[in-house]
Amino acid sequence: MAKAAAKKKYNYLTKALQLPDGTRKYIRAKTQAELDEKVLKAQILVNSGVDICSEETFGHFAQMWYDLYKKPNLRENSLNAIKYVLNQHILPFIGGYRLRDITPMQIQAIMASLSSKSNSLQSKVLIHLRSIFKAAQENGLVAKSPVSSMLKPGGKKTAEKVALAPQESRLLVERVQNPRAHTFLLIALHTGMRRGEILGLMWEDIDFGQRIVHVRHNAILGKGETSIHNTLKTDAGRRDIPLTDELEAWLANYKKRSHSKFVLAMQNGKPLTQSAYKSMWNLVERELPETHVTAHVLRHTYVTRLFEAGLDIKEIQYLAGHSTVDMTLRVYTHYDRRSREGKTAEKVREAMRENA
Repeated sequence: MAKAAAKKKYNYLTKALQLPDGTRKYIRAKTQAELDEKVLKAQILVNSGVDICSEETFGHFAQMWYDLYKKPNLRENSLNAIKYVLNQHILPFIGGYRLRDITPMQIQAIMASLSSKSNSLQSKVLIHLRSIFKAAQENGLVAKSPVSSMLKPGGKKTAEKVALAPQESRLLVERVQNPRAHTFLLIALHTGMRRGEILGLMWEDIDFGQRIVHVRHNAILGKGETSIHNTLKTDAGRRDIPLTDELEAWLANYKKRSHSKFVLAMQNGKPLTQSAYKSMWNLVERELPETHVTAHVLRHTYVTRLFEAGLDIKEIQYLAGHSTVDMTLRVYTHYDRRSREGKTAEKVREAMRENA
């Protein structure tokens, strides 16, 4: 039986590098050329303020970044979105690597794995990577971020949200006869409230005497239980919205059958859970399968109706609960462009006829 090949032995070369705090970092290599290269790289990192003795991994630092930079400032839904992106699309690739060892090629590999995903997801991955490595750079753990400034998200962009036409809104309300779903639709179409604001709406928030809906609560949907908060998405979210005749009449009658302090509630009186909301929304989608309808589309529809009615931009900004007028203007831009479609060509023809 042939003897196994003898394992090759190396005589390692070692050099001590003096660090700013007076300690020494010992660097080893198999050849003098390799040793010189390692020492040069280490000196560059030290001169850049990087702690080359740190064994900090990306995964551990990302958790600290989440706990210190994000958790104190964001709501639960936003935090869950960040955790999803990290756990599903970033940590599986580089979570176990030391921060200073991660290369631009590894970042490129992450983005390549997302080539078939949406532009929105790719953008979120890049935003989080840049933020984490910026924090690492500020804390002396890397000399330079491996996320190139030239790296851009690809993928298909999210389709533009299109407001329902008046006849589509009427058709949807007529078709959806389930009382709970019908109530949600009317509130959304007649107030423009966000999904969480509608699901957190209490009867005490509706002033039938003054004919006003006070937006004061927000629901965070959970699988088992939904939590209600006084903190809204933005400070501008706290607003008073006029009750329309149709909505007032429906809510006054609906309240007589209510057994809860919440306008939309489960049988036990608690706010809708995630699964209950999904079941309710399936009823809505089933009634108008030819049209893509979401809670945000209903909100977009309300804002579009306000523009069509001639309200000024600041009034609409307030009623929509937009924190900046730019958000309102983005809706107006879509409305204005669509309202012109089909009219421009005829205007051109008319102008040419007059000058013929």
